[in-house]
Amino acid sequence: MDPKIIILSEAFGAGHTKVAEAVKEGIKLTKPDWQVDVIELSYWLRPHLSRALSQVYLKTLQYSPRLWGLMYQQSLDKPVMPKIEFLLHRVLYTRIMHFIHTYQPSLIICTHPFPSTVISRLKRMGLNIPLYTIVTDFAIHGSWVSDQVDRYFIPSPKLTNELVLRGIEHSQIFPMGIPLHPHFWSKNNKQTMRHKLGLADKPTILCMGGSLGMGISNEFLHTLLPYHKEIQFMIVAGKNKSLFQSIQTQISKNKVNVQLYEYVDHIHELMDAADLILTKPGGVTCAESIIKRLPMLVVNPIPGQEERNLHFMMEERAGVLIQNPTELKHVLNKFSLHPEAVTSQFHVQPFFAANGVVDELIHSLS
Repeated sequence: MDPKIIILSEAFGAGHTKVAEAVKEGIKLTKPDWQVDVIELSYWLRPHLSRALSQVYLKTLQYSPRLWGLMYQQSLDKPVMPKIEFLLHRVLYTRIMHFIHTYQPSLIICTHPFPSTVISRLKRMGLNIPLYTIVTDFAIHGSWVSDQVDRYFIPSPKLTNELVLRGIEHSQIFPMGIPLHPHFWSKNNKQTMRHKLGLADKPTILCMGGSLGMGISNEFLHTLLPYHKEIQFMIVAGKNKSLFQSIQTQISKNKVNVQLYEYVDHIHELMDAADLILTKPGGVTCAESIIKRLPMLVVNPIPGQEERNLHFMMEERAGVLIQNPTELKHVLNKFSLHPEAVTSQFHVQPFFAANGVVDELIHSLS
């Protein structure tokens, strides 16, 4: 009998569901008959409360990032407290047992720590279903660690010891990278992709601000635009419509040639066409850049998980921090004259297979 898999995510941060969808699409390529469903659990069970919590999360990141960083740091090495487990179960995930009994999965995969925590609690109470957790940042926060998780899929072998120190057995740890959509399983020729996208064959930088476009400030934008003749810019505003309109107005006003996009589903092609990427260091974006061998210029990291992602990328020589427009201008000056001199300073070497997690999941269930 084919396995029945549910992948539980949350909308608190776009990367979690993106990873869940990547796992689903990857499994479906090889096992089309398997039932695999992605569910943002709190939205499924308590939609109004879920939307409210998502807004609180996003507003905190936007207006009080230091507060978020402080909360992250204070709980970094601590597991979720029992009273928080209880509140998650009884308030956010009420009726979860009815959901599980109705669905009857043979495996539960979590790409967010909240559902992983609550499923772990249910397993201590008698639920007998394997639980796999996929960590979606290049760091291990205490909230990911629950005593009933059967397997942890983590982004890098360098993070293994962080789990071991928290009491997790080596046999439960699978350092296989962050799962990426099948679009990222191969890399296309740069010149071929530029031709396909209608771009010039010249030094190119992809600029992204995350799914909400929070990473592209006006200061950085004003620094980029004067270089439009020497450097080809692709700017992705994400779902931030006001940012898109603002950039569009500035492009028209200054009569510059910039490729501007809203939210796109072919980011893998834009990455293939680029020489550098200017972006925030979300876990999935970092993994995509590594797989695409695309050096990262990091701007505006959110305190907490994004800062730790940045540190990881810098240790791997896959990215550098751009702290202000002056530093960005220095990079642009050098890149416009000698692009190879800039890109050669990086050493972006994929250390995981984009389909590694999916292959291991299929192997474990076949």
